[in-house]
Amino acid sequence: MEQDTSLLVDLVAAICVALGGGWIAARIGLSSIAGYVVAGMVISPFTPGFVGDVDRLRLLADVGVVLIMFGIGVQYSLRDLARVGPAVSAAAVAQVTAIIVVGYALGELLGWTSDEALFVGAALAISSSTVIVKLLSERGETVTAHGRVTIAWAIVQDICAVLLVAVLVAVTEEGNVAESVSLATLKAAAFVGGILVVGLRVVPWMLARVAGLGSRELFVLAISALALGTALASEEVGLSLALGAFLAGIVVSEADLSHRVLGELLPARDVFAVLFFVSVGMLIDPDVIRDNVAAMALLLVLIIAVKGALSALLARGAGERPDTAALAGGYLSQAGEFSFVLIGLGVDEDVVGLDVFSLAVAATAVSIVLTPVVVAGTGRLVRALERRPLIDAVEPRPRSRLGRYAVVCGYGDVGRTVVSALRGRFEVVVVDEDARALRPLAGAEDVRTINGDASNPAIIDQMDLENCRVLVITIPDPFATRLLVERARQLYPDLDIITRAVNEEEAERLRRSGAGEPVVADRELALEMVRHSLHRFGVDARQALAIVQRMRQR
Repeated sequence: MEQDTSLLVDLVAAICVALGGGWIAARIGLSSIAGYVVAGMVISPFTPGFVGDVDRLRLLADVGVVLIMFGIGVQYSLRDLARVGPAVSAAAVAQVTAIIVVGYALGELLGWTSDEALFVGAALAISSSTVIVKLLSERGETVTAHGRVTIAWAIVQDICAVLLVAVLVAVTEEGNVAESVSLATLKAAAFVGGILVVGLRVVPWMLARVAGLGSRELFVLAISALALGTALASEEVGLSLALGAFLAGIVVSEADLSHRVLGELLPARDVFAVLFFVSVGMLIDPDVIRDNVAAMALLLVLIIAVKGALSALLARGAGERPDTAALAGGYLSQAGEFSFVLIGLGVDEDVVGLDVFSLAVAATAVSIVLTPVVVAGTGRLVRALERRPLIDAVEPRPRSRLGRYAVVCGYGDVGRTVVSALRGRFEVVVVDEDARALRPLAGAEDVRTINGDASNPAIIDQMDLENCRVLVITIPDPFATRLLVERARQLYPDLDIITRAVNEEEAERLRRSGAGEPVVADRELALEMVRHSLHRFGVDARQALAIVQRMRQR
């Protein structure tokens, strides 16, 4: 019997064009995401040549969405999400509401019906959590302050989108809007609460038992079942695949095996994630763009300029630093997978015409293509502003050369390791803006804690750096680190300051700010591997350390 290989043909075609598009994008300095979306246009029904099956590839792309959001959930914890705070959540809701209003007004201006304007405004108000996470991962920024804010913002948007589905259906069917929204809210709260309460009790135990069997295949199957099953359950109750997968990842992040989970997941995640962006490109109809250039330009201005700027302003109003707010706005300046759902709902309800649908889909897809460019441009703007002096000049203060203690700023994983090595031998002062992180140190006689933003001048005064032997900065936010370094260095020019850096570029900026030799994560990891390898070949410890030190100096 002859087998149907059409799915395999579509898959091979999508991977091959994505490889070509991603390679070209990387060669000209763009994000690979832009290359993948353009590659999707090559095999779309709207361009000559081979045509892939959009529906089949979208099913595979959904797996990519699940794995991307599950992976980012594994890298986060409930404490990370709680640290973002209600102010950012309120700002995200305000952004969604404002863009719906502006989108509605724009639709009226373009001559659309009220329902069409409402659906398009709602669709364009929601950013793509998949695009955000992919870009943050590519740039190594998932654990930065703007990374945390942007991901939390996107999750709030996803929840808003769930409520919008109920509202829009009720409006078109002239139902009870308040009742529909209340039901959707209760459903979402019950699902999220149930997943977290049950999952935190069951999942870590289950993964430990499966891992104890020593079978890699069974462990991968358990991860896959958890991620895909939770995402499917989320969609069945009217929520999104992305939200369900993210919740599953959050649950796994509380388990001791979370890093192993992430390692097993990465290869499959990357392949399926590419299919998502290819499927987005397949929805772009060049004829729609050509025939509606003015309308397309206005929609892109709404998505990129208005939504991006509004998000940045609201994030700043929520208390975020200017650089954090600006970068978050850059990442949020696009529309995404929920936009397709909402505008498609309008077509299903027979209130959105196919022309308007095509235009909104094309604008959404083009905004995804442009997102890496917008993010890169925002980053360059922030870096240009950072080159200006961050603080006003102050009079240096005298400092004791026999400092009595160490000050450790940041009590995350790195900070806890440093403090555990120092306490019991020396006096330690620990500074962190998360009061809950400092609770385990409460009452300790050899550790003093300070709750607050370490870069705040008032908090710096409380550190008593006059009597500090070494200032250890383990904060993952590079801007806050530079601000703290510059303020501490101006006050005490001879203070010994040690900082962390993700890469050499960040390390160089810290050196210019006055830090000593920053500890570059990737470099130190490589040097430790060198030292261990030399030791295994019989090189004595002193000689191995000398070799490593020479490499570090080079």
